[in-house]
Amino acid sequence: MLTQLTIRNFGLIDEITIEFVQGFNILTGETGAGKSILIDALRSVLGERLDTSSIRDSKSPCIIEAVFDIADKKLREMEIIKEFLTEDNQIIVQRTLTADGKNKIKINGLTVTVGQLKALGNHLIDFHGPHDHQMLLSEEQHMVMLDQLVNFKGTKEEYTKVFADYEKTRRDLDHLTEMAQTRQRDLDLLTHQVKELEALPLSEEKYNELLQEETKLNNAEKLHEHIQNLLRLLDEEEAGANALLRKSFSPLKSLTQIDEKSSTLLDQLSAIQEQLNDLVSQLNNYAGGLDFDGKTAQRIHDQSDAYADIKRKYGPSLEDAQNFYTEAKEKLDLIKNFEQNDQKLRETLKTQGKELSAIAQKMTKLRQKAGEDLKTTIESELKELGILQVKFEARLEKVAFNSDGHDKVIFYISPNAGEGLKPLAQIVSSGEAARVMLALKKALIKVDPIPVLIFDEIDAQIGGRLGTVTGKKLKELASSRQVILITHLPQIASFAQRHFKVSKSVKAGRATTAVTLLEGKNRVEEIAQMMSGANTTKISLSHAQDMLAQAK
Repeated sequence: MLTQLTIRNFGLIDEITIEFVQGFNILTGETGAGKSILIDALRSVLGERLDTSSIRDSKSPCIIEAVFDIADKKLREMEIIKEFLTEDNQIIVQRTLTADGKNKIKINGLTVTVGQLKALGNHLIDFHGPHDHQMLLSEEQHMVMLDQLVNFKGTKEEYTKVFADYEKTRRDLDHLTEMAQTRQRDLDLLTHQVKELEALPLSEEKYNELLQEETKLNNAEKLHEHIQNLLRLLDEEEAGANALLRKSFSPLKSLTQIDEKSSTLLDQLSAIQEQLNDLVSQLNNYAGGLDFDGKTAQRIHDQSDAYADIKRKYGPSLEDAQNFYTEAKEKLDLIKNFEQNDQKLRETLKTQGKELSAIAQKMTKLRQKAGEDLKTTIESELKELGILQVKFEARLEKVAFNSDGHDKVIFYISPNAGEGLKPLAQIVSSGEAARVMLALKKALIKVDPIPVLIFDEIDAQIGGRLGTVTGKKLKELASSRQVILITHLPQIASFAQRHFKVSKSVKAGRATTAVTLLEGKNRVEEIAQMMSGANTTKISLSHAQDMLAQAK
């Protein structure tokens, strides 16, 4: 649940801290007092847009901080929650914005992105305001709502896997059919491309070896010159290193005759001479390898040009060319064996379609059962909320296979006796939409893990006559969820466990919003004023006391 909300330098607010309780919390106050600012702050701290126009004083940062206690075990086991949860099961979200547009978001002290914040916020608070009723009127959302009530027991996961295979086969068949229209042209082109790519090994290692050969070929004269200089220094008959080594043996032998221990030096000199002779031999062999005949030289140049051509056409890298070859070979094999492949894909698609249809039918039956349960709950709830002759249905229509099965769900309603059921979006009024949304929340409460429900003037189109029933329903919701509500109806306000008054005053020539917790007499006076205006009477105060007592 949301335990505390702190707002600094936001909108008309200098600084406020509100402590909420588990259960039913309400915010009341005069129109224009700034109640919606609190909801805007909560939306912002959970990832909605926050820009510099919201900053009250540009000299100071705008700071919004929300503290949540995560009591629900299922919620604590979610990866997005576990990532940030402290040992005492608390999550503190802080968002800071400065006048220069710098935006900082922290969750339990860790800096995060807006995307991460939104992902977390989607599991913490469910917002419902007048514009949120549009979700109810959107037929695309009806499937989402109904499926929350369905226990698919792995059926949907099974369907998703088979559907992915079915879609791949269908795409392959469509692609093959498209290729059949230009079969001969593609056959000629692909044959040429495959033949061209098979002419050379598409290996970076082989290509680098060829480049080294070409470098040697292009620099053979210089290499010859360098080797001859080396051989002259190492093996010249009179002044080369080898000649000098040979001359070194005579004095070293004289040394060993006097001191036998120096014989190891003679072994070292012999080893040096052997290494030098080996080096001279290798240089002579290398020089011999620099003599390229005309055919070899032409082969190297031709292959180098061929590689350059392949990289230009299919590259830029040889890895790209290899990938192109693999795809071209597969396409060529498909075209060459068109009839066989076409028949095979059609048989596979038919088999997968039967399997998909069987699983989809199971999903349809489960949805039909959930739809019947939803019908019973919605009609019961709406009758208690004043729509006495209501009829409701969650109708399923067959559509082409898609990621959700082959059903389309549309909510139908008849709010008045003698009228046929029509799509919800066509006939429901804003007041009825608010009550349908409330009934849906009651139906979904067992499967929806979001702990906090915030209603921004959901009762705007509900008259006072239904306020008591609506307040009772909201309090029922609050028995297993935390409910925070902005309301103008005293009948609803009387059911709250914690009542805040939002007021606006002028300080130092500037409007400011404040939030006050109402208890005892102060709460009675506020409810009385909600009924009779600023000037309360004994009757309105008595009525307010009776209303609070009855709600209790």
